[in-house]
Amino acid sequence: MVTSGSPAYESPSEAASRLGWPLARVRKLIRGQQVRHVKLGGIYLLPHGALEEYLEANTVEPIRSERRAD
Repeated sequence: MVTSGSPAYESPSEAASRLGWPLARVRKLIRGQQVRHVKLGGIYLLPHGALEEYLEANTVEPIRSERRAD
């Protein structure tokens, strides 16, 4: 049960708009099954936060080089 005011699912266009991404990028992630989604008939829906999960899982942390004392 969703108790907040935000919907549990959003369309690919809503998700793309919210993140400022091209719709084609969101559709490519869905097509490649790289992001959680639901297909109901011919409609794809993303659980709210699915793209943020994708970003977190694919974030590359920088390598911290140790500075040498001269």
